[in-house]
Amino acid sequence: MQGEETESDILARAQRAIDDSDFIYAKFLYREALTINPQDIAARTAMHELRKKFPASISALDRIGFIFSAIKLLIRKAKKSYDQVIDVAENLLDINPSSEFALRNILHAAYGAGYHKLVIFMSQKVMEVGAEVEDLIVVAQSYLNEKIFDQAAKVAKEAMELDPASEEARDILWKSSVEKHMNSDVALVTADGNKRFVPPKVDADKIFIASHSSREEQEKRSGGKR
Repeated sequence: MQGEETESDILARAQRAIDDSDFIYAKFLYREALTINPQDIAARTAMHELRKKFPASISALDRIGFIFSAIKLLIRKAKKSYDQVIDVAENLLDINPSSEFALRNILHAAYGAGYHKLVIFMSQKVMEVGAEVEDLIVVAQSYLNEKIFDQAAKVAKEAMELDPASEEARDILWKSSVEKHMNSDVALVTADGNKRFVPPKVDADKIFIASHSSREEQEKRSGGKR
């Protein structure tokens, strides 16, 4: 009895199908690989490359299919079935690879499912069709979750350019700045040898660093009270 086929096996078969110019079968195999690992960026990249090379013609029948699939997607979205939303949206992209509706739904469903690498991967395509504030917030938060702090801050600033009053964008901008600092080697060392990280926007010169003499002065000012 043969063991269960792994993601690597499926990807190898997909590559062989491409080598044999069997592109429809290759797309099917990549989709199978993505059911095993929805965050497989290599498989998603290959799928999008195949769509670009062999775009589906949009016939009247395609348009009807698109409408029915869009309704199905909205039902899945209402139930918060994120993986199913992604699957249906990818079917919509097979019909219309530049569908803003499909691209944005993949972006938000991937975020809802916690697939932050997929959000980042899809972000460029969404920005090409015109990202809105809520799209940028999702992308910035995904960069933050992946600890890519500079990009998180950059996208948060873009969101604030569209909506200067966005509290979410402002919050991400602040968090990315603080977490970048906390993940760096920048720290003050106290007299007892402990490290104390100083958040950005705080003037390090104004931070009291304990020393033996300063402790005595502090105790005198407080009257020896503890």
